[in-house]
Amino acid sequence: MFDLILQGLELIANPVSIGAALAGLAAGILVGGLPGLTATMAVAVLAPFTFLMDATIGIPFLLGVYKGAIYGGSIPAIVINTPGTAAAAATAIDGHILAKRGQARRALEMSLYASVIGDMLATLVLIFVAAPLATIALKFSSPEFTMLFLFSLTMVAAVSGDSLVKGLISTALGIGLAIVGLDPMSGQMRFTFGNLDLMGGVSLVPLLIGMFALSEVLLQAEQGVRKLDVAGLEANEKGASWQDVKSSLRTIVRSSGVGIALGALPGLGAEISCWIAYGLARKRSKKPQEFGKGSIEGVAAAEAGNNAVCPAALIPMLVFGIPGDTITAVLLGAFMAQGLLPGPLLFQKHGDVLYGLFALLVFTNILLVFFGYFAIRYLRRIALIPGGLLYPVVTVMCFAGAFAVNSSFFDLIIMVAGGAGGYLMRKTGVPIPPLVIAMLLAPGLENALRQSLAFSDGNLLVFVSRPISAGIFALLVGAFVLAGYAAWKKRKAKETPRRPVAEESQSLTNGG
Repeated sequence: MFDLILQGLELIANPVSIGAALAGLAAGILVGGLPGLTATMAVAVLAPFTFLMDATIGIPFLLGVYKGAIYGGSIPAIVINTPGTAAAAATAIDGHILAKRGQARRALEMSLYASVIGDMLATLVLIFVAAPLATIALKFSSPEFTMLFLFSLTMVAAVSGDSLVKGLISTALGIGLAIVGLDPMSGQMRFTFGNLDLMGGVSLVPLLIGMFALSEVLLQAEQGVRKLDVAGLEANEKGASWQDVKSSLRTIVRSSGVGIALGALPGLGAEISCWIAYGLARKRSKKPQEFGKGSIEGVAAAEAGNNAVCPAALIPMLVFGIPGDTITAVLLGAFMAQGLLPGPLLFQKHGDVLYGLFALLVFTNILLVFFGYFAIRYLRRIALIPGGLLYPVVTVMCFAGAFAVNSSFFDLIIMVAGGAGGYLMRKTGVPIPPLVIAMLLAPGLENALRQSLAFSDGNLLVFVSRPISAGIFALLVGAFVLAGYAAWKKRKAKETPRRPVAEESQSLTNGG
């Protein structure tokens, strides 16, 4: 491992790669600091421009964007009570209250310290866990991968959104889009309706740009001009003290553990981690009554929880080729475009590149402190940029990015269709992440399933007769049962009838 780290450092330690990572970090903080521009949108729009770069330049840039955008979302969350990314939603609860009290800088600095610590802990876990997991994954064959893909799809469908049914609908749509094109074994055209542009399937990156970026532009245009609750732009504010950090350190470490655990599971991204880390911190805090009323510990918990997800979500993507969240789903496409096929063999064939990227993650995490200080001092005013200036620029970049993938006008049609579809899904409450991740997992699932059935002459017992695949199958059944029970319990709670107000008043009058 240490030899690979040294080889990776030799490969990455050049001005161009480091500069690309730092440029991505700065761009990510800028994007995260603008309400409505999500981290997924940023990576999806910018990914096509890196496909013609060398892997040691393009991938560091995108990783920098990912890292910076997740942190940058805390800036508008605290200053204007509008999270720059969904992962910073929990940060806004206590952060903006502190800002209204004249403690914006204190909250912003605490979010920075918690982000850096959480990210660093998760990066160390990534470095020391990924390679051993890849060694175990080498023992997987087609039945094990079939069960693993099915388990991942179930997890994604179950945790994305409030409705299990809607999550399953989104997953089914993703699988339907994935099977468009040529059959990988027979070469027959499937669901192309005679359109030759669909022979290679639905272009992933243009679709992602449409579903995440263009749909967000449509939603913002629908909302129109909103009055912002601006707070904490004074220059003489006091920052976070050492006592603040010391008193919140245990919470930061615990929340980082939550982010690492959830990030390593498919579908559980930073948007969920921030809330779970925040809720756990409130339960374990010595001052739970302060949460929701301006708790500096609450800010630390939310930011450590969401930033720890970033490196942890790379673990399933790199080891098994299964994206941990929607951003790593886009990164998966970027890796493949660079000739780096995620999976256990990636560590054998390109171990030096991977460990060079890991070392660069540590380096950029350290520099995030300095970039964060700059953002706290100057860039918090970017949250006030009018949407009428911002979103036309985003729209142009959407079209440019979609066209840059294959220089195809048909990709623009896919992008626009994806934008319309993403808009409708958001309006109807159907989650988008299951569709995206299912679209990426479906080809691998199909190949593994067909190979398993060919290997066993169609005997389905092959999936439960092998120890590893049987264990994953048991987890699959358990996850599905728990998800179904949770959905039933929630529906039951909603259907419980309440007594009419008049009846309640009469009951109280009679002493009932």
